[in-house]
Amino acid sequence: MSGNTQPQYQAIYRACIKEAAAQGAALMQATLRRALAELPAQAESISDVVERNLLLDALAVAREQQSALAEGFPQALLAEFAQAIAGDRATPLSFDSLPLLVDEQLQENVHVLRAGEALQRAVQAQLAPFETLLAAAQLAPAGGMQRHPLRPEVYVRALHRLARQSPVSSTVRRRWLRYLPLAMAPELARTYGELAAMLVAQGVAAAPAAPAAAEGGDHATQMTIRELQRLLAGEPGARGGAAAAPGDSPPSDFSQTVPAAFMALQDMRKVDQLLQQLRQRQAAMPDNAAGSRAAFRAALHREARTPAQVLGLEVVRLMVENLADDPRLLPPMQEAVRDLEPALLRLALADPRFFSDRQHPARQLLEEVTQRSLAWSSTAAPGFREFLEGLLQAVEVLLETRSAGTEPFEIALAALHDAWAEVQPRGRRGRERAVRALVRAEQRNLLADRIALQVRERPDAAGAPAQALAFLAGPWAQVMAQARLMDDRGTEDPGDWAAVVQGVLWSVQPALAGRAGAQPGQLASRIEAGLASIEHPAAETARWQALLRQLRVLARFSAAGAEPHISEPMPLPPGVDTWLAPMEIHDSGFVPELRAPSGWDRPEPETLPPVELRPGAWVELPGEGWERWQLTWASPHGMLFLFAQAAGATRSMTRRRLQEMMAEGTLRLVSTQAVVDGALDAVARAAWRNSL
Repeated sequence: MSGNTQPQYQAIYRACIKEAAAQGAALMQATLRRALAELPAQAESISDVVERNLLLDALAVAREQQSALAEGFPQALLAEFAQAIAGDRATPLSFDSLPLLVDEQLQENVHVLRAGEALQRAVQAQLAPFETLLAAAQLAPAGGMQRHPLRPEVYVRALHRLARQSPVSSTVRRRWLRYLPLAMAPELARTYGELAAMLVAQGVAAAPAAPAAAEGGDHATQMTIRELQRLLAGEPGARGGAAAAPGDSPPSDFSQTVPAAFMALQDMRKVDQLLQQLRQRQAAMPDNAAGSRAAFRAALHREARTPAQVLGLEVVRLMVENLADDPRLLPPMQEAVRDLEPALLRLALADPRFFSDRQHPARQLLEEVTQRSLAWSSTAAPGFREFLEGLLQAVEVLLETRSAGTEPFEIALAALHDAWAEVQPRGRRGRERAVRALVRAEQRNLLADRIALQVRERPDAAGAPAQALAFLAGPWAQVMAQARLMDDRGTEDPGDWAAVVQGVLWSVQPALAGRAGAQPGQLASRIEAGLASIEHPAAETARWQALLRQLRVLARFSAAGAEPHISEPMPLPPGVDTWLAPMEIHDSGFVPELRAPSGWDRPEPETLPPVELRPGAWVELPGEGWERWQLTWASPHGMLFLFAQAAGATRSMTRRRLQEMMAEGTLRLVSTQAVVDGALDAVARAAWRNSL
């Protein structure tokens, strides 16, 4: 979302999304009614008998599954809304997936694209005012207003998702994608009108929306998906030519330039001089930079010997243009990417592995510098200038080497790694310490969950008060789990902590209170020692002890048929789903969950289905203003997430807390996809459109 979004509008925006999803069933019902009423006549007008019958068959299946489709559409919408909010691209097509796509998948992608464009045209009159209000409230996600999750194309993707989940053939699925979206147009147009009215009623003023740059726009090209597939496969015939074999070593003059280049790269004292030279160069021809790049491209096109080389140059040009237009990159980064274009073009002529090999040094360099640059939302943010200076020096060396091989990129990337490691040794050690703490915490919590289940399933737990079970399944399960994890002898119950379970259960139930067991003083002492073994906070330990004393008193009085002096036990101490010890909290920068009384069922946060963040994603968290954090690690079982800042600080949180913060608007997604991946996906989309 925009960094300047007014906080009061976030709740309104979430309400709009929830309302759109809630209307999903009614929208699909109306869509199917219209399709079943109008499309049979349209089918009769189709001259192709085969197509006519296929459409009629698809309508018959839709009539049979009408209820199931209407019931399932809201969940499909929510899933697609969540993906759109997370920054997923406009289509499921990605550059790296092209070699794996078969004809049927390509056909379905084509239908999704065509249907999305047709639906967009059909509802544009109602969509435009709604998008103007989104822009006025600064509710457009990163990458431009046209990336908002309620756009028509997302509705088509939800229909595609629903069709894939339905037990129908691919021919039926394709007819649904071809014909149902336009049948949806009247209801969707009405939905946009109602959502716009919601925004206006909440005080969003309609104002002309400033045009926003698309996130990795689809620049013009004539290439097709087939050509891209052949290029990535290294096959002859990409536009009729042959690509270089993967094992071929391109001619290089690197041996003559590497000593000077490497020394220049290592001599960081030359940074100020380099920056001055770059500024002078840019100032000398501000209007001619684009023309100079175009002239360089034209010169390399003349050097190309095969159509495959020409196609490689075109892919690099489009990729660089998409990167340079990406609003997630700060202007100096966009310019640095443009400066890299000549080196990348020379590489594409000689080494097409750049496109198909994610481990290629040039692709790794481009991915790492663009991803790392997302750590800063402003050029004035601490650390950005130092990062940029090192990058610009590496770019200058790559340009000066005039080499078409991979060696300059390997040297540049290694030097940048060294520079980054020198800046953040403490941060790296901190992240390693945080990961160790979180791995330990997840292991203990998973084992504690199993122990808690065993406690609840005991025969003598059937009549126990909920408060006693909350203690045994909460803090005490953590004690027993910690003891097992620390014991390397494989003992079933190291520390004999299971005896406390029986002692508590028998002492708090009137029917069992008279049985032999630990005396109250001994039981309290054992509880004190056990909770101390996991560094349980002393104040919470005292509250649990007081609560258990009350439960024992109630049980004794009730067993004797006497009236207790207290009518109700004291409130439960607060509890959480995932518990961390104080040192684990300290080492990982843990952000606590919203705490609720132990044993109570806390409702799930009102939010969209959880976005599956993967390491590498960038978010904004509140600090001194909004600060950029990168998800650097997710625990093996997906319980805990670790975020790191460019300066080396860490924050961690549970999956629940992550959802809570997203629902509150106190965690904002910046990027869930690698910047270079997005730029190459845009190349694939442009080729896809040409393939229509």
